[in-house]
This record gives sequence, structure tokens and C-alpha cells, in this order.
Amino acid sequence: MATVRVRGIYSTALTKLLLDHNFTIVKSSATINERFRLEELDEPPDLDVYDRSDLQGVQVCGKVESINAFKSILQSNLDDVVVREWHTAAPHPLAGVLGGKRINLVKEGESAIDVEFPALSKKKLDELRSTVAPTLDGHHYYKACGEMVSSALDMAEKMLEKGCSRVDVEHLFKQTIEANYPRVGSLIDIEHVKLDGQVFNLGKASIEAFNHNKSFIQLSRVFKTAGVYDGLKTRKAPDDYAVTEVKLGEWHYKTQYFSKNGRYKGAYINLNTPIELYPYGIRYVDLEVDVCVWPNGRVRVLDEKKLEDAATEGLITRKLVKSVKKKLRELVKELSYR
Repeated sequence: MATVRVRGIYSTALTKLLLDHNFTIVKSSATINERFRLEELDEPPDLDVYDRSDLQGVQVCGKVESINAFKSILQSNLDDVVVREWHTAAPHPLAGVLGGKRINLVKEGESAIDVEFPALSKKKLDELRSTVAPTLDGHHYYKACGEMVSSALDMAEKMLEKGCSRVDVEHLFKQTIEANYPRVGSLIDIEHVKLDGQVFNLGKASIEAFNHNKSFIQLSRVFKTAGVYDGLKTRKAPDDYAVTEVKLGEWHYKTQYFSKNGRYKGAYINLNTPIELYPYGIRYVDLEVDVCVWPNGRVRVLDEKKLEDAATEGLITRKLVKSVKKKLRELVKELSYR
């Protein structure tokens, strides 16, 4: 079977997954060798897997057949994984940018993919990691939060290794990282990630309310320029404002638009991968489908075909499309009864 080198914050989970599918691990770290009781193999890898710079997934380059096998394994095991392909038939080594991220040199006969691990994928990778090493719930999410939270996680999991109570460790860990997260009054980003890898920041939003028990956040934004609200085709005026309701872990969120004197202009419901909260703001992958609601109660679904097209192109799985369509039907049914 193919040889693979895996490095980075997802290395333990991906090594477990790849070993289960008969890949041979090479050039592995001492930690990976110890965890999996591997012999040290120094042969060239058919596949190279390493962290993206934003830690939201991995980039992979190598032989085409190995890339295809790896993609198939990911899509069979991770419900919301996004895989963006990039190929070259160029006769000379070259470097490229995929989804705004730089990839390694890709040679003739090789290909490269950019892999996004949204919330459900991270959770599944947590489960895989937990079979070989002490792992707190949310491990890969916390690793993607950056240095301060990641360092605290390392300390907490060392305590687990020493036999400390999981309940006590989790409590201490959450107390330690609490100050890194936004709270009521904080200005945060809304990071809107497209399936093709483009990342849009929808602007600074103020947290008006935060119910931690219900994982509910209410955000507000004020618009300074005129324009049109996409989908609603309704005029946007300076000093209009938006109220966004977010439930962490949910597959959609709703934004209502108002004029500066409070006149309701309509609402936009975005369907997405389960929402995550990071120290800088909220993040999700947009799944193309949206629902518009007008002040008179009219409801319209937009861009359902784009979701289907993404599956046809291999960006996402048919299973994910099925889940999103189920959520969409539930939403439309709920809105029609109001």
C-alpha cells in the first residue's frame, strides 16, 4: 500500500485512520512511533500531509492514486469534510496557491488537495485520537484556536496522562482558557468560508447577548454604505443595522435587517457547517443554500443547485447534501407555520 508522511496537529488522528486503511507510515515523529509502536521507516512518501497555516485542515500532495485513496477515506469517514482538488501536468516542479493557502512543490504525475475540517470532522478526528492517546473533547478545535488555547490543552492532556480526574482537568482547562474568548460587548469577526476555499469576513459584529448554557449569541452590525441585500433584493441604506442570532454547533443562523428607525426589511437564513466560536469570532463553511424571508411572510429558498454542484464536483459528499436538505426542509416547514 502507499507510504505517507503525516505531520501537524491532526497527525495522531490521521495516522490512526490511515493505518486502519493499510497505509504505511514513514518519516514519522518519535511521538507517533511511540503511540502506534511503529518501526522507524525513512523511505520517500507517496503522500505528504501537513497542516494548513490556519490549522483548519491539511494540505496533501503526492501521487495521484494515493491522493485519490486518501480523499476517498476522508469522505467515507468525515461527514462535513471539504476537499478541494488542484492538479498539474506541468513537466517541471511548481508551487501554487489553493484556497488562498500556499502548497508544497507539485511534480509531474502528482496532484495536491486542500482539506477543510469543519466542526463534525474535528469531532470525529477527536474520537480517532482518543483511541491511542488521552484526548479532551474538542481537542482538534482547541488546537485550531491558536497558541494560548493550544498550550493550555497540552498541559491539560499531560495531566490526563498522569491519571488526573477527567472532570477536574476539563474544569480547570475551561477556567484557564475562558479569558481568551469574546464576551458581551466584544467586537468579533464573522468568518464566512466558501466551498471553493475563499474566506470572507462579513464585518465586525458586537456581541449583544451571550447565553453560555444554551450556546446562543446575538450579534449586531451597523452598515455604513448603501447597496442591496442579496437574495432579498431590498435596498440597503446607510445606518441600517442587522441582528444576527447564532447557536454554536447549529447548521444555520438567521440575520434580520432593519432600517435605522427600526423598520424590518427582511431576514436571511444561511445554511452552513456547524458553527464554531474562536477567540477572534465565529467560523463556518457556507453550504450555498440560503432562505430569504420578506416582511410579508414570503419565503424563498436560494441556490439549492449550487449545493448539488459541489457534491458533483467532489468538494463535499452526497451524505452532507442529504443532511443539509433535511435541515432545509425543517427550516422551511417551521417558517411556513409562523
